[in-house]
Amino acid sequence: MVKHTLYAVSLGLILFFLYLFQYTGAFKSVTIDQDERGPYTIIYKTHVGAYHKIVSTIQEIEKWSRENGLKCRLSFGEFFDDPRVVEEGRLNSRVGCLIDPLVPDEKIVLEKLKSQLPQDYKIDEIQKTKAVVALFTGAPGIGPLKVYPKAEDFIVENKLTRKGSVIEIYEGNDNKSMQTTYIWPIQN
Repeated sequence: MVKHTLYAVSLGLILFFLYLFQYTGAFKSVTIDQDERGPYTIIYKTHVGAYHKIVSTIQEIEKWSRENGLKCRLSFGEFFDDPRVVEEGRLNSRVGCLIDPLVPDEKIVLEKLKSQLPQDYKIDEIQKTKAVVALFTGAPGIGPLKVYPKAEDFIVENKLTRKGSVIEIYEGNDNKSMQTTYIWPIQN
């Protein structure tokens, strides 16, 4: 009886983990290449603390942006510190909406909103840069485990030098899929 119970529990756990891996996109491939990215106009808030706790801040900015006439089709996180080096509570980032370069009216709407920004919201521009760019259609939460190591290997193999912070751009295609573009600026 115990043997059958252990077998059933083991099988259940294996099926659960296979489902979890499939759901998060752990079996999906990562595309990595060199490219130029930017410039990007962003509306954001700064965040201090664990990177996995940025979702509510992004959702807050997305909601405010949509209520004020911006589409906010693309959201982003820019991560300044390496979590392997910096204590979790001191990690610095900025998160928010990327003004869609494919929607010309977005910048016009943003100009009108500058005087109405909530006190802790800011507008800035991320300059055009050469970068290592990774595309991944799985959950952004597994990016540090799946995407980052592959990008770091690519940077080392191609003898590139990183400069600046990592930027992740999130594009939700529908309620079931998301593509994340990871950008590691490199020196020219």
